[in-house]
Amino acid sequence: MQTVFTDERLLEGVNQCAEYPHIDPATLANRILELAAFGKTADGGVTRFVYTEEEKKAKELFVSWIKEAGLEVREDGFGNLFAKYTGEDPDLPAVMTGSHLDSVPNGGYFDGPLGCISSFMAIEALIKEGKRPKRSIEFVIFVNEEGSRFNNGIFGSQALMGEITKEELNTYRDKEGVSIAEAMKEQGYDPEIALAGKCEKNDIHAFLELHIEQGKQLELNNEKIGIVSGIAGPTWQSFTFLGETDHAGNTPMHLRKDTLCAAAEFMLEVEKLPRQINETAVATVGKIDVSPNGANVISGKTNVIVDVRDIDKGSLAELNERIVSSASEIAERRGIQAEHEELTKIDPVVVPDSIQESIKASCERHQLPYRSLVSGAGHDAMIMGKYVPSAMVFVPSVNGKSHSPEEFTHLADCVDGVAVMKDILWDLANE
Repeated sequence: MQTVFTDERLLEGVNQCAEYPHIDPATLANRILELAAFGKTADGGVTRFVYTEEEKKAKELFVSWIKEAGLEVREDGFGNLFAKYTGEDPDLPAVMTGSHLDSVPNGGYFDGPLGCISSFMAIEALIKEGKRPKRSIEFVIFVNEEGSRFNNGIFGSQALMGEITKEELNTYRDKEGVSIAEAMKEQGYDPEIALAGKCEKNDIHAFLELHIEQGKQLELNNEKIGIVSGIAGPTWQSFTFLGETDHAGNTPMHLRKDTLCAAAEFMLEVEKLPRQINETAVATVGKIDVSPNGANVISGKTNVIVDVRDIDKGSLAELNERIVSSASEIAERRGIQAEHEELTKIDPVVVPDSIQESIKASCERHQLPYRSLVSGAGHDAMIMGKYVPSAMVFVPSVNGKSHSPEEFTHLADCVDGVAVMKDILWDLANE
């Protein structure tokens, strides 16, 4: 089975798509490929970070498509792009829809761009049909969702809703030491002006985002649409174990205060705890720093970052408490210290039942097999869901691959996703 993305692999699906009025599979495929040219890697992936020439060119290309559709484009102070399809009553709060164009290092063609393209093509289809909804539909491209350059993801939606501070713009830096504020200035944005503007939640009726599943459930069950019931709230916890650095050869085992061994025991406990709390809970240690990190040296300091997620706020809190207690207990038993710091905390988002039912009705109308899913990954919809009713539509990921050149979604599934998005946007905009 072919696993690496190729242009031919995507385009061969043009004639395998269902027919929907004013949704052209070839146009969708070509737009995916055109965007991928900006930041394309030798491995067949994409590296496109915020406030770079690659991102700037991708946005300029998208602006050209928006203008061809007869819509006006505006940009906020952070670089988020907007285009509005004006409804019959423009004074009503608008329905917002979109995603992001930035990527992880050597990422795929679909994560983010497909969400932008699907939202835009759903609006295009409504325009071509001459269907004007009661509410306006506002298309958005958020900047810096992945956070790969500055280690601060879901930035654009946070900026839109006024969550970003001046301190953050000057604190977060890339590997060259460039701050967000400095990068903004290099691209012609004024951080002071950007911070002064934000969107009022009363201006938004609802938010809708399409995304690849980044998992295997839809594919394994031969289902075409995932109806997201909730987005797991992530917390990042930092644990630092402090012991004593000693010689590996001359320190008896019973006299050691080895922080790496403490961290190893702690990590195994972190792996066990979610299943004791909730079936939807997960916890991951994906980063560890050992000091002094020598082959013949007992570690005197070890730091681990724990990523904890669940869609239930109560169980998420309980799991975090258990993890913190576990670190303290292990450190005390081993005669060392454990320091704890909460780095990130975002509450879970529950998708309103009414929007889930609307997605379900669309799937049944188009005879698309579907299932209810929980999103373990964070998305801009997670931020928007803190303020306004928000929902997500998932389409299948081949082999569950994402964030790599192997990321692939069949064109037929992409087209089905646009059709469902069109239905839901119409429903929401006529409420």
